[in-house]
Amino acid sequence: MRKLALAVLVLAFCSTGWAQRNSPGEIYLGYSLLDGDTLSKASGFEVTLMGNVSDWLGLKADLSGNYRSDGPVHAHELNVLFGPQVSDHMDRLTVFAHGLIGIAHFGGNVASDTGGAWVLGGGADYDLNRSFAVRVAQLDYHGGHVFSTSQTDFRFSAGLIFRFR
Repeated sequence: MRKLALAVLVLAFCSTGWAQRNSPGEIYLGYSLLDGDTLSKASGFEVTLMGNVSDWLGLKADLSGNYRSDGPVHAHELNVLFGPQVSDHMDRLTVFAHGLIGIAHFGGNVASDTGGAWVLGGGADYDLNRSFAVRVAQLDYHGGHVFSTSQTDFRFSAGLIFRFR
């Protein structure tokens, strides 16, 4: 048992040291456009916090909100999602893919409901310097289960990234 605990500690320290070669984490803040079943062309925001486990693997927390008004009808969807992100660094460009799960809350002046949600997607970031980057594009296939029915949407996002050093 002690050998197993020692092996886990050694691997944990090695992986955190490996992640330190680049950035231990990042914050992303961007514009989001959700288009699909529930909200058609709903604008909003996306904020993520990611901690890197290694050069190619990170753990991500994603908070997004999209809003739409059509005359007197107002609706919004909020998502809180968590999951892994894999990435590949090429000079100043980083491409990534992620799979996230969590909850979605749909509300408006007519009705509201909360249910499960998921996202599969990816994108590309362009490094401006060691601490800042631009998310050129992120495209996600977004799903949720609200009002006892499944919904699917596409979510586009672009914005700024701050990397911890």
